[in-house]
Amino acid sequence: MASRRRYLDQTELAQFADITIGDTTEADDQISMAEEMIDAYVGPQDKAYPHELQGRAAAGAGSSITLQSNQQSIYDINFFKYCEVEIIGGTGPGQRRVVTGSTLAGVLTVASAWTTTPDSTSFYRIYQLGKFPRIVDSTFYSEQTPSTYYKNIPEAVKRATAAQVEYRIAMGEGFFKTDQSEKVSERIGDYSYENISSSGAGSVGVEKLIAPKAKLLLRGFKNRLGQIVV
Repeated sequence: MASRRRYLDQTELAQFADITIGDTTEADDQISMAEEMIDAYVGPQDKAYPHELQGRAAAGAGSSITLQSNQQSIYDINFFKYCEVEIIGGTGPGQRRVVTGSTLAGVLTVASAWTTTPDSTSFYRIYQLGKFPRIVDSTFYSEQTPSTYYKNIPEAVKRATAAQVEYRIAMGEGFFKTDQSEKVSERIGDYSYENISSSGAGSVGVEKLIAPKAKLLLRGFKNRLGQIVV
């Protein structure tokens, strides 16, 4: 198990926020929700993989999938790392896995085994769900043979996600799901609010849902309005 966007793992949560959640599934759920809210707060980013690739699989295995022949030997080592591959038709539709590595021959390793192994009838799409890693978080070594991509999640994002998990636990689930008068009408991920602040200026809302420590850690990143967080 792992969080949806892979920004933070449970070991890092314990390190950055001094929180250990005994139920590993619950821990991943908490991290995933925090990641979703951080993504909604930071707004537009230049993703390392900004496009979507679609095609028909050439073959599959327990924890891998091979791209069709006309898409092999095009993309360098680990080009698709941190992306998601989803089977959208043919054998095994509806399955979605995180890509943990990819080869020059077009073989994608996924985080967990397929329930139904894709085959040559399977159609896929590959995309980057999270807003990180960004282009600036991706290093390409062309002088290495074979050429390889190295991608990482910025530590500030990891720490901000940990702070958001801590904030969610401290404030309680009701804070994030119940309308409150100080929140404006706005939507963030699965959470929405209908009340307008007394000023009517719309100056609060999503910001009320983000941990103060997370905001400090995300200074210098763009917010959801495309402005630099200061």
